[in-house]
Amino acid sequence: MQLPRRLLVHPAGRATLSCGEPGAALNKVLGSGLSALGCLLAAAVVVVAIPAPHAAEPVTISYRADLDRLVRLAPYPAVAPRGLPASWQPVSSGLTVGGANGAGTVTWALGYMTPDGLLASLEETNADPAAFVRRMTNSGTALPPSSVNGQVWNLSATPARGQRSMYRTSPAGFTLVVTGNASWAELRQLAASLRPA
Repeated sequence: MQLPRRLLVHPAGRATLSCGEPGAALNKVLGSGLSALGCLLAAAVVVVAIPAPHAAEPVTISYRADLDRLVRLAPYPAVAPRGLPASWQPVSSGLTVGGANGAGTVTWALGYMTPDGLLASLEETNADPAAFVRRMTNSGTALPPSSVNGQVWNLSATPARGQRSMYRTSPAGFTLVVTGNASWAELRQLAASLRPA
């Protein structure tokens, strides 16, 4: 390998021609490599420390198709939220016919991100009320009931999961559960918004 030639000027003013030092080339390569590694580490810190803006944003969905199917298939007078502010963002919806709740059942689960950034969901079905409520509330501890729009709702809490639940069974043969880690006020707001679909 031929080393590059350089003109060196000594402090005494003499000029000499140098073919370079083997260690100098190695130092340059190492210095460049360390600089690149430093840049990569700094970029990694930025990526990890600063969350991407879209990561905090919920993905809003349309539940219209599930609601239309619910109205067609449910053997009960289905209900749905109406009049919630735009700050209530629907983030999940699923309609199940039969399945774990048994033959002949129609179950709808509709989830929201609340204005406070918490989760609240509506679960409605014509399945066995006791088993459905137990499952949806995670066997929550019963609390004194509450009235919303003149209807009595049973309340339960599952503190280990941070879950609060409101539920009632309609004389028309279906059960409603409003549940999540949202505040009681937000759960009551969701329950109050329910209207015939």
